[in-house]
Amino acid sequence: MTTQGKGPIVVAGAGLAGLSAAVRLSSQQMQRDIVVLEATASGGGRSRSFEHGRSGYELDNGQHLMMGCYFETLAFLRTLGQDHNVEFQRNMSVDMVQPGGKRVSMRCPALPAPLHLGAGLLGMRGMGLLHKASALRAGLLLRGEVDRPDDNETCDAWLRRLGQTQPIRNAFWEPLVWATLNDDPLVSSAAMLMAVLERAFLGTRDASSFGLPKLPLSKLYVNPSVQYLEERGVSVRTASPLRGIECGGNGVSAVILRSGERIETDTVISALPPKPLLSSLPETVLRDPVFADVAKLTNSPIVNLWVVLDRSLWDDVPFLGLISSPLHWLFDRSRIEGLDEPGRVLVNCTISGARGMVDDRPHVLVELFKAEMKRFFPGRHFEVLDSKVIKEKKATITHAAGTYQYRPGTVSPVKGLFLAGDWVRTGLPATIESAVQSGHDAAKAVVARAQP
Repeated sequence: MTTQGKGPIVVAGAGLAGLSAAVRLSSQQMQRDIVVLEATASGGGRSRSFEHGRSGYELDNGQHLMMGCYFETLAFLRTLGQDHNVEFQRNMSVDMVQPGGKRVSMRCPALPAPLHLGAGLLGMRGMGLLHKASALRAGLLLRGEVDRPDDNETCDAWLRRLGQTQPIRNAFWEPLVWATLNDDPLVSSAAMLMAVLERAFLGTRDASSFGLPKLPLSKLYVNPSVQYLEERGVSVRTASPLRGIECGGNGVSAVILRSGERIETDTVISALPPKPLLSSLPETVLRDPVFADVAKLTNSPIVNLWVVLDRSLWDDVPFLGLISSPLHWLFDRSRIEGLDEPGRVLVNCTISGARGMVDDRPHVLVELFKAEMKRFFPGRHFEVLDSKVIKEKKATITHAAGTYQYRPGTVSPVKGLFLAGDWVRTGLPATIESAVQSGHDAAKAVVARAQP
């Protein structure tokens, strides 16, 4: 493919969106240089890992749970030769723990979708028949419901409209909302939840299965991406923060690095978060309604608490959800990564939409963890040997009802400027899949523009 253009194609940002865009572009045999610019020393954005010297573990910046419907992510990992390092369930199953230790378990049988979900809901152990029937009613209505939710309806209002009982909300719906939308059901968009349900449960049975990375995130995709790109002649420049994107009457003309270096180009894929993107653009561009809407997007935080315990609190599944707890999910990373260290168990605790905790001191969060574990695993004596608290105050955009309209499309109003990131208009909430899909969409748009 012959492509004409001024200067290299510049990809700003080496998170999932930027790396997936660059990898996809580099496989298109484009006769044009590609440069990836990354502000940090290693890349990975909000999905990376780092060495925690005190404990000796490589910890993810945030625990991620994938699904079989992550089609773009799995294609990306296959390109890198890393798809085998995500272990998927044979059939969807999830275990939730109530205070006192009683489990609520859902096991979806090997039936075609969406029958597998209906059978799984009816067979939930630890849930009464009335509540199962409530959940089943919602499941059956998903495909043919006449009055579907739009982006102005909250998850809470939609679940009330479908007659969902509080116990089934506590055990199934609300954990799903917190996990996928990173916000309270009282404010989260029901349309965004519906997008998750349709992709995960109304396609194939495999689409709903959960997948857990067996490697820390930088080993899973960041390092392999950089190697893949460099082998194909792509320049990946870390510690090279962007200061500005020059735009004129003909669109993009250059990017300026914080060092003062100027790179002439007429094609930029911005894989930056909303605020860094806006701060890089000229005032004249920011007056455009598209960017005025981007400025309205706000953030929702996630707190990840990593603890090293002297023993396991449970020993049968890789992850558990907590019902009616300020803490949301527990992941046994020793089990997931195959770590065998007697007397040391690495556990991740994920707290979504953590506005009330993101400013708490680490020792306060560790004490909360201890108290909650005693409440959910009574009689299981344990000791916390080490801990690390990671706070992502801008983990995702807020998926509050009525905000999807603020998310921009891939092709921006500025000629030559393409937008990528989990926050752009992909039809999905801000997840790993949304990030990778946006990168692939941006690469496709660049290629389409270059074709005669």
